[in-house]
Amino acid sequence: MHKVNNFLEEIEICPLCGNSNQCCNSKNSNSKKCWCTEETFPNAIFDLVPLEQLRKTCICKSCLEKFKLEGAK
Repeated sequence: MHKVNNFLEEIEICPLCGNSNQCCNSKNSNSKKCWCTEETFPNAIFDLVPLEQLRKTCICKSCLEKFKLEGAK
């Protein structure tokens, strides 16, 4: 189970690690281009997201990079 930061809204929390996803889109910021729009997310990473959080919150850059380094297992 991952940790949850009580100071962040649910949409700001990475569904894989429980830390901030640092997503500008989660904060409804139309003025910034978020890091996540510049990245490629392998389809297999979404298999790790709990169904109740799928397509509701972003995966953080750390989890994305870790997944890419380790590869789909």
